[in-house]
Amino acid sequence: MITLDSLGLPEAQKGLSATVTEAERRGRPMSFAVVDCHGELVAAARMDGSHARVLKHAIRKAYTAANYGRNTLIFKQQLAESDRSLGDWGDPNVTTLQGGLVVKSGGKVVGGVGSGGGTLELDEEMGRFLVRAMGFQPTED
Repeated sequence: MITLDSLGLPEAQKGLSATVTEAERRGRPMSFAVVDCHGELVAAARMDGSHARVLKHAIRKAYTAANYGRNTLIFKQQLAESDRSLGDWGDPNVTTLQGGLVVKSGGKVVGGVGSGGGTLELDEEMGRFLVRAMGFQPTED
């Protein structure tokens, strides 16, 4: 029998609530997504003023991080170093847009988060905020 550790609704709700509050404090409408260990959506939030496409990108970022076990920024760097492209993976939901972070517990991937609607740096920063708000430490993977 296989036992899987995964993010669930309690972690997602806690993290999203804190992160939306932080984005409001910064005056920046953003979108955020939390996925489980399989890359499936657990919960998402699109703040008023954040375009619907931004939420779609946040979901793709979280999906990529969870499924590939690495942050989207690292994934982008690794693709460039290996002279590969997103098309090589055969998955139209994969992205290298910055702001997707893998969530690990005990070295295992338990999910991913995606953040969008800010600058590249802000998307990354708010993604890290979301990971910490759920009670985990962001990784450099």
